[in-house]
Amino acid sequence: MPSHVSLVALLAALTAIGPFAMQALAPALPAVARDLEVSAAAAQLLLSVSLAAMAVATLVWGPLSDRLGRRPVLIGAMWLAALGSAAAGVAPDLGLAVAGRVLQAAGAVAGMVLGRAIAQDVYGRQGAAGVIGQITAAMVVAPMVAPVISGVVVELAGWRVVFALVTAVAVGLALLAQARLPETAPPAEPRGWMDVGRGLAEVAGRRTFWAYALYGVGSFASFLFFVGSAPFVMQEAYGIGPTGYGLYFMLISATYMVSNMLCGPLTRRLGERRALRAGAAFAIAGVGVGVALALGGAVHPMVLMLPMMLQSLGAGLSVPNTMAGAVGAAPDRPGAASGLMGFCQFLGGGVMAQVAGFLPHGTVLPSLLTMQGLLVTGFVLHLVLAREGRLGAASQGLGTR
Repeated sequence: MPSHVSLVALLAALTAIGPFAMQALAPALPAVARDLEVSAAAAQLLLSVSLAAMAVATLVWGPLSDRLGRRPVLIGAMWLAALGSAAAGVAPDLGLAVAGRVLQAAGAVAGMVLGRAIAQDVYGRQGAAGVIGQITAAMVVAPMVAPVISGVVVELAGWRVVFALVTAVAVGLALLAQARLPETAPPAEPRGWMDVGRGLAEVAGRRTFWAYALYGVGSFASFLFFVGSAPFVMQEAYGIGPTGYGLYFMLISATYMVSNMLCGPLTRRLGERRALRAGAAFAIAGVGVGVALALGGAVHPMVLMLPMMLQSLGAGLSVPNTMAGAVGAAPDRPGAASGLMGFCQFLGGGVMAQVAGFLPHGTVLPSLLTMQGLLVTGFVLHLVLAREGRLGAASQGLGTR
């Protein structure tokens, strides 16, 4: 087993390729629309359809890793991501580019799903939230620089080179995982392939799982709606191009990274449930600041970016606890729990990313109100499902149904 630092760094790198690929594409969407002569909503398919592919893939990778092991599943998934990235980069039309992007996304998401399961394997429920926070903090570096790199690359060499960069990263991670990643899945009784479906059904029947997962879904959907709409809003409302958007996005990533680094200490002090709720309340209030500024007539890129920075501060505390709580709700099925949560997150995010292509981009208010609505809905569902002391049982490692 590698040292703690080495394992966290490896998990962060494997987890980061999905966000890296997603964020690297976002500034390129207007260029894709121009180059392939399609509408903004059509170009948005590169984001929304790939998120749907991520959703479906998470249902496969988690349960499959429970059966076959984390290591071989992760290595195979990285090679799939490399193949899809290469195919998308040379595609002559939008349809083939979307097909390649589907393969890229399906492979890349395995790191995000199995990183949580591996943290649960190695550190248990009590230590998983802090480790997930560390992984997330470290992996934020990649999506933080991805829009900046992508913006420069798109303006200098075109959007296709972005896919070439992701191909190279995926190949490197596949080789690194082959050399360094240990197997962490606990020995399991031999199970048939039908057990994959049974595992998902068992997790889906646990109220505690949904109490944690649904706020994670709302938060993630809000963020991906922002990713889908912000490049167009920045360009149409404020005249900010891909490079400028990437630089602004670094502010969001930096605040999220700082909050993630504080997640472990704050969770140990406040407890899982209180930390989640404090972060959620802060995120909702942060987006409310942006709504107030927009209604007050403020016109500046920070009317969009400042609320997202504040939401990121709250998400850095709440989201790792939603992940740890959802996976910890099924200690006998951590891969299935991680996979099901990922499916719900990416399905909701994919829908909202596509919706972002249809809303007006000449003003910031529709985007802020949509983000706020998603956060509030997720938080209300969490509070409703968490009633009657059910999460108290969960904090002791008891999955309730």
